[in-house]
Amino acid sequence: MKPRSIKYYFREAFSGLIKNRLMTIASIATVAACVFIMACSYCMVDNLRYMLHQMEDSIGIAVFLKGDMTGQEVEKLKETISAIDHVKEVKYVSPDDALDELKKEWGTEEGILEGFDGENNPLSNSFEISLDNIENQADVLAKLQKLEGIDNIRHAQTETEVLLKLNKMIKITGVLVIAILAAISIVIIFNTIKISVYTRRNEITIMKYVGATDWFIRWPFIIEGILIGFVGSVIPIGIAWPLYGKSVDLIYTYIPLIRNIATFKLGIEIFSKLFPIALLFGILLGVAGSVSSIRKYLKA
Repeated sequence: MKPRSIKYYFREAFSGLIKNRLMTIASIATVAACVFIMACSYCMVDNLRYMLHQMEDSIGIAVFLKGDMTGQEVEKLKETISAIDHVKEVKYVSPDDALDELKKEWGTEEGILEGFDGENNPLSNSFEISLDNIENQADVLAKLQKLEGIDNIRHAQTETEVLLKLNKMIKITGVLVIAILAAISIVIIFNTIKISVYTRRNEITIMKYVGATDWFIRWPFIIEGILIGFVGSVIPIGIAWPLYGKSVDLIYTYIPLIRNIATFKLGIEIFSKLFPIALLFGILLGVAGSVSSIRKYLKA
């Protein structure tokens, strides 16, 4: 393609957008609205999954050791547990550490625990085990139960099952919602661009009549589609990003206790992934809508 031709195509594209400004605004607004709704849906689904992962990380396995174990045996057992597949971290908790933690939990009622210090401490040595994924909890438990020196194992079976079901449900629901929104967006955007091209059908017919090739006619419309998709994607992301940050701040302000359960993803984490996807989605829709809409008149 010659530079002169490229210059002509861009000039015609900009001229077409300005000349048909009402349809241009309608097309951009349609793309922007669709991308904005999809961005909001993505933020909700992504944050729900992120919060579930945080809750999963807080659910571990507590292993209580037999009281007659030596320090060397405890260290060796820790190394054995650390070597088990899917074990992310093994933290040793001494009886004194466990008692201090109990006192913190009891708060003003910690006086109840007076007299249990030193040799009178009834608590045992233990390990707090973190997993790389709670889906692997059953496999790890099966291996722990075979080890010597373990007196008792505690794990949140019910909570684990609930979280796994929720995670699966959010994955499926999220994919379905975004897929449905994408399908609706494609139909709406295609129809909007078709109307825009329809208003210029006489212009296309005249160009064909004077001998213009299909690609000569098509390129300005393709560039228009790219520009409509680009602007229609940048605007909603530019609105959604700061709006997301303000929404998270408001939630933290009015529901401060939510921080004790889980936190929201940072805006940069979400939109650094979402922006290129939204941009590509918008541009492809714009181009596809233009190409499919003009095809009918090129065949005439």
